Amino acid sequence: MTSSPTSQADYDVIIAGGSFSGAAAALLLKRDLPDLRILIVERKSEFDKKVGESTSEVGGSFLTRVLNLSSYLSAHHINKHGLRMWFCNDRNDSPYECSELGPRFQSRLPTYQLDRSKLDQHILDEAVKLGCELHRPATVRNIVLNDNDAPHSVEITRENGEVKRATCRWLLDASGKATLLGKQLGTVKPLGDEHPTSSVWTRYRNVNDVDSAAVRAGHDEWASRVWAARSVATNHLMGRGWWCWLIPLSDGTLSAGIVWDRTLYDLPPGENMAARLHAHLLSHPVGKLMFEHAEQVEDDLYYYKNLSYYNESMCGNRWALLGDAAGFIDPLYSQGLDYCGHTVYAVTSMLKKDFRGECIAAEKAYLGEGAYGRSYRYWFEALYKGKYHYMGDAELMWAAFLMDLATYFVGPVRLVYSNPSYEWTRLPYDGPAGKFFARFMAFYNRRLKAIATKRIAKGIYGMNNLHHSYLLKENFAPNFGSFKLLWQGIKVWIKAEISTALASPRKEMTASSATTMEPGAATTSA
Repeated sequence: MTSSPTSQADYDVIIAGGSFSGAAAALLLKRDLPDLRILIVERKSEFDKKVGESTSEVGGSFLTRVLNLSSYLSAHHINKHGLRMWFCNDRNDSPYECSELGPRFQSRLPTYQLDRSKLDQHILDEAVKLGCELHRPATVRNIVLNDNDAPHSVEITRENGEVKRATCRWLLDASGKATLLGKQLGTVKPLGDEHPTSSVWTRYRNVNDVDSAAVRAGHDEWASRVWAARSVATNHLMGRGWWCWLIPLSDGTLSAGIVWDRTLYDLPPGENMAARLHAHLLSHPVGKLMFEHAEQVEDDLYYYKNLSYYNESMCGNRWALLGDAAGFIDPLYSQGLDYCGHTVYAVTSMLKKDFRGECIAAEKAYLGEGAYGRSYRYWFEALYKGKYHYMGDAELMWAAFLMDLATYFVGPVRLVYSNPSYEWTRLPYDGPAGKFFARFMAFYNRRLKAIATKRIAKGIYGMNNLHHSYLLKENFAPNFGSFKLLWQGIKVWIKAEISTALASPRKEMTASSATTMEPGAATTSA
């Protein structure tokens, strides 16, 4: 390691936050530069559950091919088999009549259902084994950033009340939603009215397994149409303005939560958030099947009123934001760890160059001058803006599912597998090709919202929400073969445009029902 003008600082790197992003950054730095003096300051004595407990393929790639945790994950977490969505209408009480969307077979690439508290602790332990110093529980306060080459300084308060001042060359903020530096610098921005989402979640015991003999008994066609294990998929219950995740964890519990758009939906009334969440789960036929006799884990409820936010810049003069400290959009497609992976890899790559005495002007300019904001905006408009208006309509979500995931596999997934040393240092959709696809995705996303609005007005929203099976004959892959599924999605979209335009209004139905259409009889596969 090349000495620097701040080599007399107490530490080379101080990381505020020791969960996934902070611990991963420390691990990557120590692996390549074992002499670095790294201090991790973690405020919690034990890690808790996170809103993101499932990975996508990019997140899976970071875990297995960058952090090299394949053996650990296989032994201590659950291998995930895709994303599955369930739709109903307000006149249906049978889970076997709900329209189903998802893969028929197992996934091709590694993805996981994570117990985040267990995973975060494991990565932190590995960083400490490599020589990182850990203060826990402890808090970082009174941060002083220097614009010149002098060390930054922070005040660290230990559990016993001890307070000390520490200096460092680099300060990394991995404090998650607290985003310490973002708030101090005034760069954190909520999405507000553009994406007014809230979330509440907890864990359950004694959940009814959708792959059990009791559930399958007498429903041979329903059981046999999917060859993968439904129970280890990320199951989503869907409705207009909301969706619920159902994620199995390795300790035998199941994480259940809801994200909702406050302008479109609110939870049922109840004495507290736990009761309201439970009542909502029971209002969906698949939710009732799984949770009617389930028990909530005590003192395990989490609630965010405002879920989405971002920072205008994630990097400055020897400081950077990692993972959720930089921002968070929406957990629908389980892509929270995607941004964690990209920000951690990009920042640690920059730090390694700096400590080796190499010029990092290009990296600082890229990360500090709008790359994160651009990427975040592209991703938000491509995938999430307005989506809550149509996510209760099975056919429209089938179109989105095909197009969203096809472009994801052709773009971000393919790139991190084919050229990892470069692509992990960039941010998703931030490049000419990414920009083109992001704009295309934003266009069809707006059109699907417009179709949903027309369907509500005509009383045909959710017209395929019963007795339809939207199943993939083959799973997505990180190659241009996914264009076949993209084309399939485009055809579903065009068909929806035409059928909606030609449909006659159904006066007996109301817009407020959200999913109100007589069951169809078709079975659709891609």
